[in-house]
Formats: sequence, structure tokens, C-alpha cells
Amino acid sequence: MLFASFDFLLFFVPVLLAFWALRSHPRARVLLLIAASYFFYMASARPPEGALSPPWTFAGLLLISTVLDYVASREIHRRDAAAASPDAAIAAQARRGRNAWLLVSLLGNLGLLGYFKYANFFIQASLDIASAVAPGAVDGMSAPVIAAILPIGISFYTFQSLSYTIDVWRQRLTPEPSFRRFALFVVFFPQLVAGPIVRASEFLPQLHRKPTVSASAVEQGLFRVFKGLIKKVVLGDFIAVYFTDIVFDTPGDFTSLECLLALYAFTLQIYADFAGYSDIAIGVAKLMGFEIPENFDRPYQARDVGEFWRRWHMTLSTWLRDYLFFPLGGSRGSNGRTYFNLWLTMFLVGMWHGASWNFVIYSNLQGGAVLFNRWNRLRERSVARAIGLWALGLPLFALAIYGFGLSVLDLPVAKAGILAGGSALIFALIVLLPQAPRTRKEDRPGLAWVVPIHIFSTFHFSTLTRVFFRAEDLDRAKAMIAKLLDFEALGVREGLFRIQGAHDWLRARAEAGQLDAGAGWFQAALGLVEYGLLILMVLGIAYHFTPRRWVDEHLQRAFCRLPGPAIGLAYALLCLLLLHLLDGPRANIYFAF
Repeated sequence: MLFASFDFLLFFVPVLLAFWALRSHPRARVLLLIAASYFFYMASARPPEGALSPPWTFAGLLLISTVLDYVASREIHRRDAAAASPDAAIAAQARRGRNAWLLVSLLGNLGLLGYFKYANFFIQASLDIASAVAPGAVDGMSAPVIAAILPIGISFYTFQSLSYTIDVWRQRLTPEPSFRRFALFVVFFPQLVAGPIVRASEFLPQLHRKPTVSASAVEQGLFRVFKGLIKKVVLGDFIAVYFTDIVFDTPGDFTSLECLLALYAFTLQIYADFAGYSDIAIGVAKLMGFEIPENFDRPYQARDVGEFWRRWHMTLSTWLRDYLFFPLGGSRGSNGRTYFNLWLTMFLVGMWHGASWNFVIYSNLQGGAVLFNRWNRLRERSVARAIGLWALGLPLFALAIYGFGLSVLDLPVAKAGILAGGSALIFALIVLLPQAPRTRKEDRPGLAWVVPIHIFSTFHFSTLTRVFFRAEDLDRAKAMIAKLLDFEALGVREGLFRIQGAHDWLRARAEAGQLDAGAGWFQAALGLVEYGLLILMVLGIAYHFTPRRWVDEHLQRAFCRLPGPAIGLAYALLCLLLLHLLDGPRANIYFAF
């Protein structure tokens, strides 16, 4: 069941009405949401046709994680008093018990996640490495597939329930005594399958209060859903179906410029898809009186890659910061330890998104960029250091990229040289630039010109490295990169950005004599339709670089001031538009994670 579907409307409206009808009955209200959430999950987790695993199998995994963390947290908390005992033997035994139950939770949750999401890749990677180390030794062998179907949302609910157990172990949270409330925290349907990742400290207190709603909260919730639908379907799905997917399926059939534009299109698509889904989730929750955290903060306005990840999928980034980076020591240790902690955190951020060699490369590119940002910000800018950097550091960097191009990307020598030279040039430019202030409060007039350059370079690093994110496999990524490095003549083929349905309708009306084909307005409309997808891409990316308050404050205020019938009409027109854009709703990209 997808948010941008009529099925979800038929599901949500009765649930919403029943929820508010049970406003004064907390037990029944919680049970209603649990049942609705499991129904939503099983309706969303339909396996491929012919698969042996029915939807209730995935619901069973969800229930296992819920019971596991509920029991583990209670057992950990039960030993808290003994762990603080003045008797050393009693305290040691209690601490061992607490640690054992935490280990049970970690192994259970991460074991399921690893089995379903990463087992196939680990097996395939082992064969690939063995083949590289000992050519011919594994000829004829193929990797067995042991987890063909990835349970939908497993990465999201695993991290969510696991954080609860860890917080109880840290004694930062008292276990929830009611299994019903805890189960609802894990399975709350608006954010169950694609986030945001909600912490227990954020959500469980809301279940202990009687829900309230105001006219302004309803208006804000409707606005978030409206905005999310436009992002998800118009800027995400529509561009994907009619441009991005076509180019990435066969990159060799397109020019360098068309492949580059497809990368820009995917950059817009993935943001619109995921941020739009998060907007809908936040809006739906708000209509039921719940607040769940924001997940995006205009990430393409980031000034470096570290800031980008603090703005992109913020609930994942903060989760890994709080439950991995800080426990590893954060930046409190030596420089080497800090860089390792940063790299490991960023590597896992990237690998969370997928299990393939593509994501190994993507993860290391993101981690390397974050380490470079930190080094560049803190490095000593002396003459001796500068000589060493330009005489040794820059050639080594270029050589590493050259080797990567030859050995990993299988590029010809000339293209590997172009990749290495271009990367070294960009590296030198960023090193020579003054550092951009890390926050807008630190902006100084003398450095104002630097900020757009850093934003521009960060945006393009994000865009270009996403070739590994979007490509179906490493071979497809190699083909895409090779095509980008062809630098073919500028230009795109006729009709590539055409909105075909609207174009055919205009032509048919003109041929039937219902429209004047010679009129200026008709030619203008035909031109807009001819390049409609490109115009939509430009407007979508430009929207992202506008100040946040333009939409989240001014536009929202204008929307909320509309009378009820006008808001209803706006939704009706939006639904009509969505029906005509695509043959049917598309799953969220992050369902695969």
C-alpha cells in the first residue's frame, strides 16, 4: 500500500475517524493503531509474484523484533539496581546480565538485518575476492541465493527498536511497561516502512497523553501531505518513469550530455521521492495528533559533504552519530582515531542504503569526502605544508584516482587520465579556496563569495557520485561513467523531454480544428510540452535552492488561510493530476532499504 494511491485513502480515512472516535479510550485507540499498522505493513510488503513468502511472514519478523527488544529492555532494567550495589560480586553479575541481554538484542536485530539484507552480498563478494586472488580457482561456481526477498522497512524498524534497548541499557530511558504502547512505537504505520526513524523518547511520551488536535494542526498536516504528494509523484515518479529510468537502463544509447542530465534528474528524483514520503508521513501523523521528527533540511544547500549528511535523512545520520560515532570515541581521541571513527560511520551510512559493490564504492567516496573536509578545515596552512601538499599530496591523489579508473572502472587509459586530471583539478580548487563558514551565523561579508562555490561543489559531488547509487550494478555504473567521459557534442535528441500525452492531445485538437495551430499561445504551449520534463527538472532543482521559509512558512501560511472548500478543491485537482501523470503509483525508492 503506497501513500500516493487510492488504496491508502480508503485505508486512512476510516482509521482516522475511528482514532478520533476512540479519543477517550486509550487502550482501544492503541489497539486500533496496532491493527491498522500491521494491516498497512502486510498490504505494503507484497512479495514478488511466485515468491513463497506470504506477507504475514514479514509481519512475523516485525513481531519478533518487537518482542525481542521489549523483553531485553525489561531484563536489562530489572538488573539496574543490582548493578549499582555496593557488593562488588552482585554488581559484576548484574552488569554481566545487562550486557548479555544487550548482546541478545544486538545479535537478534542485526542478525536478521544482516541475513536478509547482506548475506547474499557477502557470499558473492567472497567469490569475487577469491576469483581476483586466485583466478580460475572458483570458475563455474555461482553464489547461492539465501535471502531473495528483502522484508520491506527492515532497516528502519530494526534501528528504531534497537535504539530503545540501547537507551535502556544506558539508563537514559525507563522501559515502557505496556507492551501495547511499545508495539505501537515500533509499528506506527506513517513512518514504519520508510522512516523517519523515531526514537522512543520522542514518541512514547505522546502515547501517555490524550491526543489533541487544532484547526491549525490539521491545516499544517494537510499542507505537508499536499506538498509531499507533489514532490513524490510530480518531481519524483514522473521524471523517473519518462527520463531517468530510460537513460539508466541503457546508458550506451545516449549522449554524454543526456547521461549527465539523467544524473541531475536522479538527484532531484531521489530527494523528491524520499523527502516527499517523509512529508506525507509527518502530515499523516500530525492529523492524528502525533509529532514525528523532520528528516530533511534542504540538503543540497550544504557547504560540505559532512553538512550534507547532517541535512539528508537526518534521523539516520543522528542515529549513527549517537549509537556508533560517539560510543567509538567521537572526536575525543587522537586524530587517527577520529578519522577512523568518521570513516566507519560514513561507510555504514552508505552501506545502510544497499548491499553491492556499488555501495562499497559509494560509501568510501562519501567517507573519503568527509575526512577530506575535516582535514581541509583543520590543516596547518604553513609554507612547508603547502609545498608538501602540492609536490606530493596532489600527484598521489591523481595517481590514486587514475588507478581507480583503470582497475575498478575498467576505463581506457585516456579516460582514466581525464578522470584523474579532472578530480585533481577540483581537489586543488577546493584546497585553494578559503573555508566557508560552517554556519550561517558565522557568515562574514569578506567570504560571502566563497559560500556559493562550496555549495556548488558539494551539490555536484553528491550528484556525480550517485551514479553508483542509482546504477543497477557495477557494470551499469561503469558504462554510465564511460559515457560521461566521452564528452560528445552538446545536444539532446528530439522528443527526449517531451510530455507525450499532452503533446499528442494538443496535436489532435489542432488537427480536429478545435485549436488554432498558428496561434502564438498554441506554439508556446507546444514548446512547453516539448521540453516539459527538462523545465520540470530545472524548476524542481531551483525550488530546492530557495530559502526554506518561502515554502515552510510563507506558502504554508497562504495554504492554511484558504477556506475549507478551496483546500478540498486543491486536493481534488491534485488527485486528478496524479491520475493522469502515471499508470499507477510507484514504490518509494527507500522501500528497498
